[in-house]
Amino acid sequence: MVFQLSKLLPQAKVEGFTQHKPFIQWCEEHRPEMVFLDMEMPGANGLEVAQSIKMLAGNIVFVTAHTEYSLEAFDTAVDYVLKPVSPKRLVQSLKKIADLKPVGTFDDLRIKIPIKGSFHSLSESKINILQGQRNYTEVVLNNGERHLVARTLKSFEEGLSQRFARIHKSVIVRRDAVEHIDWGAKILVYVQDGQVLEASKSRMNESDWADV
Repeated sequence: MVFQLSKLLPQAKVEGFTQHKPFIQWCEEHRPEMVFLDMEMPGANGLEVAQSIKMLAGNIVFVTAHTEYSLEAFDTAVDYVLKPVSPKRLVQSLKKIADLKPVGTFDDLRIKIPIKGSFHSLSESKINILQGQRNYTEVVLNNGERHLVARTLKSFEEGLSQRFARIHKSVIVRRDAVEHIDWGAKILVYVQDGQVLEASKSRMNESDWADV
């Protein structure tokens, strides 16, 4: 993999690891733009490692000989490559990544949600509101679209950046999508799409929203 990627990306610095702990430490120090991650490795599972580095690295691609992980993998990664890996398949993956903005802590993070039967990678800036409905979450986009996803609100919250705030036990809103807050008897949050949300007083501190 290192040899093939070095040939395909001569302008990039390509590093390879056989153990997950030094790899995670390296990600903390170097914050790579792209990661090809084996699904099974000594003493670790690729899905668990991906969770550890998702705020440190850019786009993640899983590499494995097994297909049973595919659906779960796409919750974290942007692509899924089966072994044996051919240069042609690597080129396809690199082209797909080239159309995406690398994730990373200080970038516009991307969230993967299923829409009309396939996974779509959306930047956080396109998501205004997430509303929990038991084991489902309604994702409200900035263009007015609404998508009901079979995923809990808590699960979404764990992968979101600090751009989002939980204003109610069942509502998360993107902070920079909030236009105004009415701090009356009921705390009302006005969002860019024209929607008005009622917030929980126990979750709202006026000083935390001084910039709104």
